[in-house]
Amino acid sequence: MPAVPNVAYHHGVPAPSLRELHDQYVYALGRITALGPGGCAERVGPWLCIDAGLGVSDFNIAVVIDEPVADPRGAVRQAMGWFAERGVNVRFDLRGSVDGTLLAAAMVEGCAFKFREAVMLFYPLPATLGPLQRLEIREVRSESDIELYASVDSEEFHDQDLQRAMVERSLTMDGVTLLLGTLEGRPVARSLALRRNDLVSVHNVYTPPSFRRQGFGTELTAAAVDAGRAAGATAACLEATALGYGVYEKMGFKRVDDYVVVGNATPA
Repeated sequence: MPAVPNVAYHHGVPAPSLRELHDQYVYALGRITALGPGGCAERVGPWLCIDAGLGVSDFNIAVVIDEPVADPRGAVRQAMGWFAERGVNVRFDLRGSVDGTLLAAAMVEGCAFKFREAVMLFYPLPATLGPLQRLEIREVRSESDIELYASVDSEEFHDQDLQRAMVERSLTMDGVTLLLGTLEGRPVARSLALRRNDLVSVHNVYTPPSFRRQGFGTELTAAAVDAGRAAGATAACLEATALGYGVYEKMGFKRVDDYVVVGNATPA
């Protein structure tokens, strides 16, 4: 397995490999897909193909789970056919370190570049990421917490019914912790921690536009990492957009790879 570059051993224990980080990403996608009321995931050739059940969506994703891929172009066509049969678009999340032939094949087959997300690792984890600053942060457990968690993005989006259904399902899943941040009783930030073995991945970090640039995303990321560490994790990982990259880097996360995201806007 390829090693994580520029990350040292800690007490003789190596950092998670790039393959282990990818496996965590695949695992997280499968778990998160199961939260949606209409989502499904299926092995298709070397891929895990995910139909989020939302129609045209950035959550219809294909990721590699079996490698090496002997026929990259044939594999891309296979995945695109699976999504086309369902009448939905496709998005390929391809690792910059090892999926170059698949990326080239996807572009030949008509996919367009969408964006790039940094794969970031925090290892080793400190005893804590620091005291809370302004927010009251708690784990989502009650019906009222579910409502508040689902309402965090209501300033930008109107998918609260879907959010609520996903939160309710997540509370039954092992390894999932939902964190809610409130300011004077108002929900202003959220995150999700998913622990598997010694690794916790951080997802769904969100702050409404009117509350950004106040450190709330940092606090909810730290809370997710701390929740994973308390449950036994020794390393944390996440996928960072350009918006959050600088925040995570300041916290101590290091960029170790990238997902290059390509796809089509409509079914092929």
